[in-house]
Amino acid sequence: MTEASLKGPVAELAEITHTHKRMVSLKALTWATLAIVAVMGWLYFILGFPPGFDTYYEIMYFHAIGIGIAALASYLIIDVFRLERIEPAIDFPISYRAFWAVVLAALGGLVYLSPSISNALPDIGLLLFILAFVLIGDVGGALFIELVLLPRKLAGVYVEESVNLFDYVGRLVPVSGADRRSYRAMNAGYWLALVSVGAAFLAGIAGFVNLWLRIAGPSIFSGWMNWLGLDSAGFQGATLDPHSHLMALAIMAGIVAAAAVSFGALSQSSRLRRTLVRAGLWIAIVGVIGTAAIMMAIAFLNFAPPTLFANGQDGVNGMAGDDAMMSVIGIGAMVVVVALLLDRQTWRDGIRLLVLGTWVAAMVLNVVEGFWIEFHEDQFQNAASANDAVFSVAQPMTGIFLLTGLSLLLLLVDHYGIAGRARQIVAAVAGLGLLGAFLGTTLWTFADPSNNGASFAIYVGGTALVYAVMVLGALAMRLVRVGRLALPAT
Repeated sequence: MTEASLKGPVAELAEITHTHKRMVSLKALTWATLAIVAVMGWLYFILGFPPGFDTYYEIMYFHAIGIGIAALASYLIIDVFRLERIEPAIDFPISYRAFWAVVLAALGGLVYLSPSISNALPDIGLLLFILAFVLIGDVGGALFIELVLLPRKLAGVYVEESVNLFDYVGRLVPVSGADRRSYRAMNAGYWLALVSVGAAFLAGIAGFVNLWLRIAGPSIFSGWMNWLGLDSAGFQGATLDPHSHLMALAIMAGIVAAAAVSFGALSQSSRLRRTLVRAGLWIAIVGVIGTAAIMMAIAFLNFAPPTLFANGQDGVNGMAGDDAMMSVIGIGAMVVVVALLLDRQTWRDGIRLLVLGTWVAAMVLNVVEGFWIEFHEDQFQNAASANDAVFSVAQPMTGIFLLTGLSLLLLLVDHYGIAGRARQIVAAVAGLGLLGAFLGTTLWTFADPSNNGASFAIYVGGTALVYAVMVLGALAMRLVRVGRLALPAT
């Protein structure tokens, strides 16, 4: 794309804003965000809550970590697909908005760290989180638009002139033949990133609705709720799980997309490996689209997914229909894992092996162990109820927050080319943390559900190591002059 072809968006906004030369790099924003996420994670265990999040304060606090993870994923997508070169040069770029969302959420989290602090500062924590949610939601929408426009801007066929808002919205749609042809050059990594960012944005909308109901009650949603036959509590419950589940899965799928592109998996010399990677990515795309459709139907249409393979008294055992669709994303990721493991280069790189290890661990914890419990609900609702309670705590803590954050850290370490001793130390600590968190979660769930046994100690130790390695990764990015990888074409 020529320099001249990129001047349109700047000229469009020149009358209402200044241009920006990006005084803060993505690398700096990345290491700072990693440090904030690590601190918030450590504070949770040292000063804050018990190992779970069942109360309003715990749920809100963990959004500080969740927004940090979303910001890290945004930085990675921006850099892997080189979106900064086509983003309009305004004073508040996407990456800056993401970082300020992290800062505001961290401040809000500090208020919610204990009920006594929150009670002493009424509404302050909520206000900080609302601002953070608005910013990170805007990041998701802007990132989706930039990805939609990327093929046309790369091909030089994007028409940038517009006279009003309707004209601007209209030109986002690829109408002409040249517009549509530009998308043919995009690979499966791009398409998975696009649908993942779109799904995350939809999850954010469900979260906003849930928060609105908590703050303002039914208000503007009262008519819709009456049509669905739900009261305020019922509508809150309907939007809660779709928000959290879809957001987590969308970020995980985006990580797979970014890794496939950053690792050059779609341009490998082996035709078999390339085919497997493409197949895995397209399977994940189907999973993301299907999961988003089901989650939105649950949230806003009061849809109840069927139980598959139901058995036992009153069909208590069986696979939840929405979980079955979610697992398609994991299956696609596992196909990509197989393709990458067929490359000898992967086996020589501890960081990349650990990236794949986080995906496998997430698949085992979220899908294999989750389905095992679903098919034995008659036991886990009775004699093993304590085990079920532990899994409901440990699975989201480890399978969603921890493994996603660790995978992002390792990908960013690899992406920024951190080498030598720093890379070896990060790999060693991350490996121990991954092993401890995975084994600890599994043993705590199935062997000893008490909070004073060896299983729980392994779980806490592994979690602590993961947050510690985030600090190490942040220091490595801050102190080491990193070499940038030559990224393959998107």
